[in-house]
Amino acid sequence: MPSNKKRPYKISLISTHGTGKTTLCYEVAAELKKRGLKVKVFSEIAASAFEQGIPINETTTLPAQMYIMMQHITEELRAIIRNYQVVVCDRSVFDNLAYMERRCGKNQFIRDFLQGYAKEFPYDVIYKLPMFGAEMTDDGIRNAESVEFQADIYNRLNELLSDLNIEHRTLPAPSTELRKEWSDLIVRETLTALGRAPAVPAEKEKAAVA
Repeated sequence: MPSNKKRPYKISLISTHGTGKTTLCYEVAAELKKRGLKVKVFSEIAASAFEQGIPINETTTLPAQMYIMMQHITEELRAIIRNYQVVVCDRSVFDNLAYMERRCGKNQFIRDFLQGYAKEFPYDVIYKLPMFGAEMTDDGIRNAESVEFQADIYNRLNELLSDLNIEHRTLPAPSTELRKEWSDLIVRETLTALGRAPAVPAEKEKAAVA
């Protein structure tokens, strides 16, 4: 017998590395929790994989990327099972595919699998962070000096989104280094979608573009 239980509202923040996704995830989650929502946010899986000695970035392997992909999916499913109202994902399942295919080549089997997964367990909104003004810092995980690597992943991700017809919204270029308007926009749109707040007039806020 099918369950009528409402699934969590699932948000994903995507982009290349060094664009502020992780910080934004926690800012959004903190604001939503202040509104009394039960929120789950989890960080990029590649960081914990790296700490376990699993190769990432330009030395990664197909098994390594498959491990990262499956761990990401596991975390998303865990959040659904535990009945959170909102799930904020640092990356989507498609980000990992960009890193995988840069190193290992196009993989149609994985593409088909991820499309099927996202159809069965959809994202309500995927927000893409622009590379605009992105400056990487050396966090010991990503190569902070390889602008080519960063740009290539961004371009590959854009191509994947187009090839796989993945609906997403690109956040507007920020007006300040703090980029607070991004968290304000996502929080406001999430509350509106959940019936917690009225929509904000368009003239008061730049909307993310399709």
